[in-house]
Amino acid sequence: MFVKSLPNFLLISLLSLLLSSAAYAAAGGVPGAPPGAGGGKPPPTATQCKNGWTLTPVATGPALNFGAFSIEAGTGSLTMNSGAVVSPAGQIVISSTVVPTTLSVQLTNTNTACAVVSSIINVSPAVATLTSGAATMPLSMVMTDSESQFIGTTLPVTITPAALPITFTFHGVLNTAFPQTSGAYTLAHSVDVTPTGAANLSVASTATATSLAPMGISETIAMDFGTVAGSSTASTVILDTLGGRTVTAGAQIMAAGPGTAGNFQITGEPNLTYTLLITGPAVLMNAGGQQITVTTFTNNSTGAVPATGIELFQVGATLHLGPLQAAGTYSTTLGGTPYTVTVNYN
Repeated sequence: MFVKSLPNFLLISLLSLLLSSAAYAAAGGVPGAPPGAGGGKPPPTATQCKNGWTLTPVATGPALNFGAFSIEAGTGSLTMNSGAVVSPAGQIVISSTVVPTTLSVQLTNTNTACAVVSSIINVSPAVATLTSGAATMPLSMVMTDSESQFIGTTLPVTITPAALPITFTFHGVLNTAFPQTSGAYTLAHSVDVTPTGAANLSVASTATATSLAPMGISETIAMDFGTVAGSSTASTVILDTLGGRTVTAGAQIMAAGPGTAGNFQITGEPNLTYTLLITGPAVLMNAGGQQITVTTFTNNSTGAVPATGIELFQVGATLHLGPLQAAGTYSTTLGGTPYTVTVNYN
């Protein structure tokens, strides 16, 4: 009798355990887990979540700033990606004097189980225009989120966070046209997020960009080595930035007085630095087609636009005479190749 009752006891115990597990699972629990473990609570309602939402700026993306630039002609644009890298289109020169930044904000809730709640995201004003006095630059703002639901998407959008916190990064395209008045351009705006069933959350910010006066350069006095003579071997005449001349390998200076260094004038935004590039060689030619080469250019520019917005500087170089160089007047205007001087903001 005892042997026959054992299977009945085991069967009853097994059925009892299965019924207990099914009842616990129906209540939202995990079989075999202690009460409250494994997501035993039902998800919170929108009402329960509504007072826990927060929207705050992220320190690494405090405000939208397109940096500093100048436009030389026509129309152009500055496109910033979510990594704050700005790509210019058109005759635009970007300066490194101002570091571009995106605007990033973070949405979270004190109860992270509130994640699956739709949120409407927008920026205000809807028509974005940066201004500096009466001058304007239109801005098209877009958004990228940390969950990659949206990448460079125009606003407004509705997003459903899969997990909290979630970060929204704002960037976009800034449009400009020559002549763009120089100065600091700003736009006061806000980022607004409205989770379902909750009050609107808002972060105020300011978008900025700096328009620089285009750099200009002009030659005011042409470089002139004066009257010189070569020798039976290759020789050189070196012209410094003050107009002084020295010779090598038997070359001779045939007329008294200094030569003339090339004189240039730079105009630009006061107190900003720039890079100057001289490209050669230059080739001088006479009426008979004989040539002389000019290399090794020097200059005495300072690399910074003074407070007046105008800088004057000089360019020197080395003239290379061939053995028994043919007599004549040599110039880049007789079919030779001039040197070029280029300046750009740093």
